[in-house]
Formats: sequence, C-alpha cells, structure tokens
Amino acid sequence: MIVQWCIKGMSLPDDDAAKALITGGYGLICNWWRDVGQISPPQVRDKLTPGNLNFHVNHFTVTMPDGRPFSSATPFISLSAGVVERDVAMKTNIVRRARRTALWFGTDFGRVKTAYLYRCWMVLAPRAAVSIEGVAEEVRDLNTYRRYSDFQTEGEIAAKVNVPANQIESCEKWVLDVSSGPAVLSLSWVFSNPLFVPPDQLSNIREVI
Repeated sequence: MIVQWCIKGMSLPDDDAAKALITGGYGLICNWWRDVGQISPPQVRDKLTPGNLNFHVNHFTVTMPDGRPFSSATPFISLSAGVVERDVAMKTNIVRRARRTALWFGTDFGRVKTAYLYRCWMVLAPRAAVSIEGVAEEVRDLNTYRRYSDFQTEGEIAAKVNVPANQIESCEKWVLDVSSGPAVLSLSWVFSNPLFVPPDQLSNIREVI
C-alpha cells in the first residue's frame, strides 16, 4: 500500500461552510451520498464498479437514463496529486502541480474568485482495486490505467464515497485578486484541522517485541 498526499479544490458558499466540512466530522463526501442523503453498504458495493469509475473520470457530465448527469450520482471524489506529462516532440517532461489543478477546479474553472483547498492523505493500492472501498484509485498512473483519457494530466486520485475528516490536514482559502494588474490567486488563510491524524502510524516498520 502507498500513502499519498492529495489536494481537493472546491467552490463553496463561504468560510463557515468550508470549515464545517472538517469540524462537522463528515469530511469530503461524494455527490451520490450528498444527493440521496442516506446510503447503505450494499448500495456502496453496487456503486463501486469499473464502469462507474470510467464515467467519473471520462464522462462526468454525461446524461443518464433518468435525465440527470452522472456527476450527481458518482460515488467517487476527485482529488489531485499532480502528474508528470511527457512531451515527446519537445523531448522534455512537464510537471502538472496538484495545487494548480485544485485551484482550477476550486475557482469553478475561473468563474468565481474564491477557492477552498483541502490537503488530505489517502491509502492507494499498488494496482486497480475499484471494489475495495478503503483504498483510492490512482487513475493518473498509466501503468495501471492504460486506457487513454483526455484528463490524465489532472493527476487524479479517485477516492471512494468519503474522505474522512481526520485525514484532512487543513483547509486553505485562496482569493483571486484583480485590483492591481493581472489576476493573481493569493492565499488568504489556512485552517488547521485540530482532529487531524497523520498517516505516520501506517508505517510498515515494526519494532521487536
């Protein structure tokens, strides 16, 4: 298993709503859970399929038979860990930073002036394990997810159903400043999670008894 730090960018109504995701104890929940209000373990198992993961990554806004977009029923949560893109023509590698991707999503693709970023950690399996709820999927990894995706450069880690609040280290507020020349995103504040549990205790090193 791998412990991976990730960043989630969100557009939220205000500071109180942003902090409540941590202080309320729910953490980050998927759109499906938010939409239906109550879910059960059998329903979760039915939702965690390779087909649904493909829809989440590559067809997020596709219209489903009930007339609603898949995004409203996804059991996955998109996080970014960054990625390295290889430009063969230029014979160079391009680093796509996780925070930059998170800011792009947090500002609703530049349409709003405030973004909230959540720094959290997830446990990854070394290969695809979509049906196992406790581990996230490293869909950015081309060695595991070899199907072409237009969105691979987003460096996505797909969490399942919920990112627990105690795995979120902090929330950052970023504000778009257009007062002096070109628009610049600046860090406004950082809210540290008082109940955060660092992943150190997951180390695979054991002392002798």
